[in-house]
Amino acid sequence: MTAARNASRFPLALALVILAPAPAFAANTVNDAPPPLPRVQSATPLGLVRQNAVVNARDNAESALFKGKSIWTFGDTSMSVPGARDKFWDDNSLSWTTNRDASGGIALDHDLVDATGAPREFLPLTQAEARYNYTHDKAHCTAKPCGAEVALWAQQVVPDEARNRLLLFYVEIQRVNGQPDWKTVGAGIAVMTPDGKVTRPIQNPGSTTPQLLWDKGDGGYIGGSVVVADMLYSYKCVPDWVVMQCNVARVPLANALDKSQWRYYAADGSWSANAADAITVFQGGAAGNSVFYNAYLGEYMAIYAEPFTDNIRYRVANDPWGPWSDAGLLFTGEPGWNGSNDYAAFAHPEFSTGDGQVQYVTYVHTTGFLQQELPLTKVVFQKP
Repeated sequence: MTAARNASRFPLALALVILAPAPAFAANTVNDAPPPLPRVQSATPLGLVRQNAVVNARDNAESALFKGKSIWTFGDTSMSVPGARDKFWDDNSLSWTTNRDASGGIALDHDLVDATGAPREFLPLTQAEARYNYTHDKAHCTAKPCGAEVALWAQQVVPDEARNRLLLFYVEIQRVNGQPDWKTVGAGIAVMTPDGKVTRPIQNPGSTTPQLLWDKGDGGYIGGSVVVADMLYSYKCVPDWVVMQCNVARVPLANALDKSQWRYYAADGSWSANAADAITVFQGGAAGNSVFYNAYLGEYMAIYAEPFTDNIRYRVANDPWGPWSDAGLLFTGEPGWNGSNDYAAFAHPEFSTGDGQVQYVTYVHTTGFLQQELPLTKVVFQKP
């Protein structure tokens, strides 16, 4: 979570989350130009998202409304206590609240915890992954390199109320403790049921990692998701120098775990069965984008942290595939520790008011070594 890590984190963690209802449509519409960018009437800092006191740092912070709860998922989580595993670190963690009035701030007053009361990981490892971590753990190391581990980072959160489930996108990496770099193994979709149970279903039969929808180092379509008329649109974003190039695929929400059902938006406006046909639809942000339907504007909106800056940007479009407007400045976050930049800016539309005119946006702000906070900003939009 150092400045170097923040800069390198964003190729893996783009997140766009749909948390408000969107209009139905039967077929693709063709728009020659994007809609005009709405004005930012005001952007008011509301302090920090209040979290479990033992949490020193968390990144990502993506959320969705499911069964009356605003459920938040996180990636790397640093803690002041060791927890039941005798470690001061989780690769992922989860919190929630039932209070959707954010006018006075947001308090995440519930956590998924272990027997000691410390936050614990919610994405389960397979037997093979757990075995790899054990044999490379410095305390039991029988395989080189010692300190290597498989880690699961949480990505976007997608409610599927019709099937009584919450889809939890994630990316799997391999890394060595104390080293800033990692290798992408692949990505997948976990499933949470209303009782809180999380599973990682088989999604890729025949693969050496069958629980990963995207394998062989493919980061996959974990760059975010928006649901329209029971169709799931998900984004894949890859680094191109100092920008993130994002394309889009879609799949019936009911078939989200079946890779053969996915189709990719191509240059001619069609949806191709060949992933190689996918084209860039917009340039995204550092460690994530949040995309949602804004009923007040009657448009889709993307909010993200501009790479290598403290600027939080936004765009609008009439359709999930665009065309998207040029980016506007939403607000500028506080400068981070030791030259680090803010990242992972997300809107949380389940807290919005005025049909989406008022939105609440968080971003990750680094304050020290393994120290991070989540500033909250209230943004009011004005129609162009």
